[in-house]
Amino acid sequence: MKSVKSTSATWDTEEAARLAREAYRYVGRTYPKDADLEPLGKVDRVVLEAQERGDWWAYVEGLRELMRTARREAEKWRGAA
Repeated sequence: MKSVKSTSATWDTEEAARLAREAYRYVGRTYPKDADLEPLGKVDRVVLEAQERGDWWAYVEGLRELMRTARREAEKWRGAA
């Protein structure tokens, strides 16, 4: 396990990768195929910035927000259909 110094928690690279895989798989299954990617891009940037800072809690919350964004966009598309 590789650790990165963080003010909010110890960075577990394997756990971070596992959480990211789960989140992005969910997004892949949920996000409408033809939807604009801008909403995801904004949240993805937050995730990447948290990762660069080694801010575990912001990283996890960013992944959660990524999944919530995918769900919201899917609901919008279903409502418009």
